[in-house]
Amino acid sequence: MSCLESAWKVKYSQYEPHSVIRVLNLQCSLATVRDAWGRHPVSQPALISCTVSLKAPFTLTVLEDAVNDTTVHYGTLSKSILEACNRYSNANREQTIMLSHLIYFIQWWLTGIDLMVESNIDFPTVFLLNKTAIELLTLEVVLPKASLLGSGVKMEGGFRYNESNTAISTYFMTFELSDLRIPTLIGVNPNERLARQIVNVTVQIDYFTSLPEEFFMLEQAITKSVTESSYQTLEALSKQVGDSVDAILRPNLSNVWPTIRVKLSKPTAVTLAEFPMIEMLINTKIV
Repeated sequence: MSCLESAWKVKYSQYEPHSVIRVLNLQCSLATVRDAWGRHPVSQPALISCTVSLKAPFTLTVLEDAVNDTTVHYGTLSKSILEACNRYSNANREQTIMLSHLIYFIQWWLTGIDLMVESNIDFPTVFLLNKTAIELLTLEVVLPKASLLGSGVKMEGGFRYNESNTAISTYFMTFELSDLRIPTLIGVNPNERLARQIVNVTVQIDYFTSLPEEFFMLEQAITKSVTESSYQTLEALSKQVGDSVDAILRPNLSNVWPTIRVKLSKPTAVTLAEFPMIEMLINTKIV
């Protein structure tokens, strides 16, 4: 049975992979995804990234200098991912597309291994990675236009497979609101108490499964929490931000307790550095 774990445990619980194939920021459009105001536009740009970590080296590919079963052709991988996104998007034009569901679907489309996929979409002719010895597959979907103050929203899922590559042993699902630039009163120095300055806020929610993907509500809660604060330290502010996110999530929690990672930085605080930064991890089960 597949086990939901933290992103850290799924990614780093095993040895370093022999061979890795990556495709970064494939561009496509998704229909009926929530935009920065919580609406469902006709379509919205999305960036899809994929990392395939193999259980064995590229030995035969190196010897033959040809694409074979010891590797994955990145061009074919890219086409298969884009086809999966298009099929899923077209099949869900009458409802809101959940990014986590899209990731589960792409995983199934590539491997043929089912995990929480309910779809009437026809099977692909061939499951591209069905015969590939995969250790870990990670998929990331970014909506660069789905945030009012940040660089976008991101959902990342990872799947670690059993020895025979017939089932998923562990997996994770993580949501992120990236790089919100929010002005607030923050700092211990006298000059910092005179005017607001920008704080960069990134919030990651791990164990993000069976939760409403209400990106707009989360961003508004975080923005309100930061804007109305006047703390001296980033540490105190990070707890406040975490509590505001917890308040949004808590009514929908049952058997799975997410962890919230808050990252705060002050770009103007240290003249000779890009920015100082702190991180805080909050377990919703013990808040």
